Amino acid sequence: MRDSEIRGNTKTSRDDWLEEARNILIREGVDGVKVDRMARNLGVTRGGFYWFFKNRRQFLDLLLANWQDSRNDPLTRVIRAGDNDAPLETLVRFVMTLIREESYSPALDAAIRDWARSSDTVRRAVELVDNRRIMLLAKLFQALDYDAEEAFIRARIIYFHQVGYYAMDVRESAEQRLRYLPVYFRQLTGFDLPKGCRTR
Repeated sequence: MRDSEIRGNTKTSRDDWLEEARNILIREGVDGVKVDRMARNLGVTRGGFYWFFKNRRQFLDLLLANWQDSRNDPLTRVIRAGDNDAPLETLVRFVMTLIREESYSPALDAAIRDWARSSDTVRRAVELVDNRRIMLLAKLFQALDYDAEEAFIRARIIYFHQVGYYAMDVRESAEQRLRYLPVYFRQLTGFDLPKGCRTR
C-alpha cells in the first residue's frame, strides 16, 4: 500500500517527494530543494508535503539518511551480493555498475558531495559511505591474497579513480569506457580481466 493511501488522498507518496528532491538536488543543489518548488513540480499543494514530513529540515535529514543507507547504495549492494563469488568477478560487476550508470547515479553522488561542502553533517555521511565502500573493496583485494595494507590502498586507488572520473567530468561514452576496461582493470587490480566475465 502506498504511503499516500495510508496518510490521505495527497496524490503523492513519500517516495515521490524524495525522488523530486533528488532531481532538484542534482540540477540546482540543496538550496533549490524547497517545499513550494517540489509541490509545483509534483502538481500538488504544499499541504501534500506535510502529510509525510514535519518540516524542510526533517525532510533534508531523511533525504540524506536515504542516500546513506547501505540498502539504497548500488555500489555497496553489488559488492555484498558477490560474497559467494570469485572476488575478480565481483570487482567486474562493481566496475560495470559504475560504467552502466543504471542503478548507480554519479550525478546524485556528486550533488551530495557538493552539499557536503556547506554541512558538516553531510560531510560525515559522505565519509561514512566512502569508507564503507572502500572497506568492502579492500576485503575483495584481501581475498585476492594482498596483505591488509596493500588491499586497503588498492581499494582506495580504484575508488578514488572512479570518484575523480566524475569530479573531473570526463566525457566518454560507455562504449569507450568498455574498450579501456581491460587495461584499466589490469592496472587497478593487478589482474587481467577474467575471460568470460559479462561486460555488456
